[in-house]
Amino acid sequence: MLDGFISRRLSGKLLLMTIAFVMLAEMVIFIPSAALYRQSWLEDRAERAGHITLALTGVPDFEGSEMLSKQFMADTDVEMLLTKREGMTELILGFPPDTTDFELVDLRNGTRLPKFRDMFRSYFGPETGYLRVQAEPVVEGQELLEYIVPKASLRQALRDYAERIFWLSAVIALITGTGLYLVLSAMIVRPIKNLAQGLSDFRENPELRRSNLPPSKRQDEIGQLQREFFDMKQSVRASFKQQERLATLGLAVAKINHDLRNVLTSAQLVSDRLAMDKEERVAKMGQRLVRAVDRGVKLCADVLNFSQSKEDPPDFETIRISLLLGEVAGDVLGAFGSGVRSIKFQNDVPSDLAVMGDPDHSYRIFNNLFRNAAQALASLPDDAAKRLISVKAEDVDGKIRISVSDSGPGLPDKVRENLFRAFVSASGNGSSGLGLTISRELAQAQGGNLILARSDDEGTQFDVEFLKNPPNA
Repeated sequence: MLDGFISRRLSGKLLLMTIAFVMLAEMVIFIPSAALYRQSWLEDRAERAGHITLALTGVPDFEGSEMLSKQFMADTDVEMLLTKREGMTELILGFPPDTTDFELVDLRNGTRLPKFRDMFRSYFGPETGYLRVQAEPVVEGQELLEYIVPKASLRQALRDYAERIFWLSAVIALITGTGLYLVLSAMIVRPIKNLAQGLSDFRENPELRRSNLPPSKRQDEIGQLQREFFDMKQSVRASFKQQERLATLGLAVAKINHDLRNVLTSAQLVSDRLAMDKEERVAKMGQRLVRAVDRGVKLCADVLNFSQSKEDPPDFETIRISLLLGEVAGDVLGAFGSGVRSIKFQNDVPSDLAVMGDPDHSYRIFNNLFRNAAQALASLPDDAAKRLISVKAEDVDGKIRISVSDSGPGLPDKVRENLFRAFVSASGNGSSGLGLTISRELAQAQGGNLILARSDDEGTQFDVEFLKNPPNA
């Protein structure tokens, strides 16, 4: 259970890492502290040896000297104590050990920070042998104070010290880790857990408001994350609400358009009869009525097609693009009426150029572009010098780009800003603003694109991209 808590919970990992880093810091600190402890241990025995020397030599016939000597040797593990006076060695207590395995330690030249290697040698070295420790004497007139102590005593003292430090470090690490755990859990882990739960709940049901409380006013990254999440939920819910309203409105518009189209169909029959009337005045009025009704029918059809149907996936095949462009231009310019008889069509696309695409979708794309260009050219004054629609082709980044240009007045700024947005880019004259939107979708479905290359006083140019090969080739 503990392993699962540590492995799955951020708070458990935080607690474990805190304890580990505190213990690591204590281990780094332990090395110099153990070296200092070794030096203090030796200096303490040297100081106590000086005091016992002063007691024994200052009062030679003191009755308690034997008891003091035994107590000193039992407390310090010192086996022999001697001094030097005027070049002569004087044995104070104890007897020399029956060995020659001595390690000399001179405390008279000790530094403030002892050498770490001496500590490691005492801790990990052999237990046999003795330390021969030399120190400054306490009694006046003595030249040297020297005592002998077993290495095993110093080693055991260092290990006892290490054990005490370990348990003290463990307690410190546990207290520190628990404190950091509680603080960071309240400041970081719990808010992140609440955010994760909020994301999960929002993913399951974005419209369900489980809490209307605003985010906290924290100025750190957690507070920023809470505010961003709150704003995101508000935006997504507002978007869902808007989409729901638009869907309801679209359904209503579709129904209205369906009924209106039936009404306009009946009106179209009447207008056709008026257009065929023998009286010229009535016939002209009928023709105007026919055009108006046709625009209304077309507008209803565009809205219904955009809102109710989806385009079929493209059926790729090789298209002789020059022939397709000529066919589309003939249909558009031939059916546009007498107002555009002076429009010229210039086809600079090589006759042998082939692209991959859907012929029907491609026809609809260029039909819309040519029709828009013809409408723009028809709006020019009668004395306009040149009305021209031209097409050319070029190979760009492995795709064939077909450029459709006209010499019209260019698009208004308002139309250019919303050119490919449905119902927004309508320019009047019965336009619904759907033609370019649908044309771009058809071009992108074929692996290409439709973009506005330029539009200024000299005319407008649209670029249509096609693949050279099927997309899965």
